[in-house]
Amino acid sequence: MQWPVLLLFKLNWLAAFFWGQQAVMFMALGLVGLVALQVRRYQWAVLIPCAMLSVVGVILDFSLVKMGVLSFSSPNLPLFMMLLWASFALLLPSLASFPKPFMPLFVAVMGPVSYYLASLAQVFAIQPDAILGLLILFPLWAGFAYLANSLLEKRYV
Repeated sequence: MQWPVLLLFKLNWLAAFFWGQQAVMFMALGLVGLVALQVRRYQWAVLIPCAMLSVVGVILDFSLVKMGVLSFSSPNLPLFMMLLWASFALLLPSLASFPKPFMPLFVAVMGPVSYYLASLAQVFAIQPDAILGLLILFPLWAGFAYLANSLLEKRYV
């Protein structure tokens, strides 16, 4: 595991968690750092699957907002969530270096857990209630984890 990559991701996650939209500039700087670290380790080609996964994540969250499962103070998906998806996608090649079942299981479980924690902190609301929202989030995150594993497992282990 590349600890600087994990640290930068966690800093971006904490910034999104505590400051939301006010943390966009800080998160953008963290994203630049993540790109630099991952390109240094894996070359420029790592950005292709990371960009694909980031776009998929943003589309998933955008769809959840439009369906009313997630609601923010603004009517659309905020920029800080898009930056968080880009940060998370750049963390995934480092997670893919763990033994085979770890990365997809970690992603499938911790994704919904982090959404639940963010809803408790009122970063956004999960509708109509947390339990039903989590029942929707778990299969989506499991599918995302499978996709991430498929894109990354042969290249970045």
